[in-house]
Amino acid sequence: MSTIRFDLNEEYLKKLEAAAAEKNLSIQDYVRWKLFDTDTIFTIDEALKRIRRLEPGSEFTLPDIYGDDWTLKRGPAGVFGRNFFKYISTHQEERITYKDNGKYGRIATYVFEGRREHV
Repeated sequence: MSTIRFDLNEEYLKKLEAAAAEKNLSIQDYVRWKLFDTDTIFTIDEALKRIRRLEPGSEFTLPDIYGDDWTLKRGPAGVFGRNFFKYISTHQEERITYKDNGKYGRIATYVFEGRREHV
């Protein structure tokens, strides 16, 4: 795999970070999406959509919620996992909590607490 590098001043870096955050994408995925018009199912928004279909109290891993659609290899899977963890750590309203790193300490397990009832 090739590595491409380019430099940005602070203004453009902030714009890039904000645009990627708005789409809930990593900078790398955002650049791919913009340059090559590629869509991926491995986004925070797609993961949340799948998680919201679970029963409250369900435990899951990211590969669990994607089932047969899970095609990420180890490196990209780790990046996606870290981005997901960072997101849920700062968005408690999603009611998803980190439980542990599973039996072998390699795949994060989460608990979906369920949607809040509006009263």
